[in-house]
Amino acid sequence: MMTPLDFPNRITLELTNACNLSCGFCPRHLMEKNLGYMDEELFIKAIDEMAENLPVALVPFFRGEPLLHPKFLRLIKYAKERGVGPIQLTTNGMLLDEEKAAGLVDSGVDFVSFSLDTVDAEEYEKNRPGANYERVTANVERFIKMRNAAGRGAPQVQVSSVATEIFRKSKAEFVEKWIGKADRVRIYAEHSKDGRFGSLELGASGSLQERLPCKKVMTDMVIYWDGDVALCNHDWDRQLPVGNIQFDSIRRIWHGARYQQIREEHTSGKVQDATCSGCDHWKMYYIPEGFVGEVYDGVGKTGTSGAGVEEA
Repeated sequence: MMTPLDFPNRITLELTNACNLSCGFCPRHLMEKNLGYMDEELFIKAIDEMAENLPVALVPFFRGEPLLHPKFLRLIKYAKERGVGPIQLTTNGMLLDEEKAAGLVDSGVDFVSFSLDTVDAEEYEKNRPGANYERVTANVERFIKMRNAAGRGAPQVQVSSVATEIFRKSKAEFVEKWIGKADRVRIYAEHSKDGRFGSLELGASGSLQERLPCKKVMTDMVIYWDGDVALCNHDWDRQLPVGNIQFDSIRRIWHGARYQQIREEHTSGKVQDATCSGCDHWKMYYIPEGFVGEVYDGVGKTGTSGAGVEEA
């Protein structure tokens, strides 16, 4: 029987829900909340509590582009100084100029994933309005060279794509281009269409009929930029409040009545929460691979997801 941890071992702090791109496949356009940036004081409050409950992994991004936050590097360095980690970042890479790249290499981030999708410049820019394929590719390649020159072996670099109908066409070329440069190439399963969450394609091994508990409500917490707590990285627009860390501690919210109710729904198999009831991502914890999609390292395709960000 799955039981909750005493304190979450992986916490997402959304630095901002604003983004510099307008990707049609992203669920951001369904959000009803205002756009904003996490206050430095709120970030520090969260990190300080996490530092008292180590080890806790930090994911400093969610529904927006984290490099938009004006204090991004300062916040990351503070988290690292407090011993929080591993720190796992995802970015679209468009804002990663030479100065930001140098700062990111020096920040202590353990893992950076770049969402690049394809080697077809036309398809890339069509599906990511506001992006420039040549610029983002140059940014990522420069970052890898700077990381290598630093001689630390960190941050680990991943480039990723989502197995949409469009991006599948150039998957082989995408893997071939990046497998010798990045530490890892990840092909994520398509988890939404037109910005709306759908079902995973898990094959025969994922054809579970009985609803089983999702690991995320037992181990992970997501905190929006304004302090509101969400359940996981599929909880893009929480309507029924769980808590807010502006007014309460992470620990008290984690052990609070609303979280307990949601976990009881999961363990009983009678899930009512609006976010969880139509979701099938819980199944990935019960298939042999333990994750969905494909992972390639410097040698070739691997059988595990390794360290880093679980999902896009």
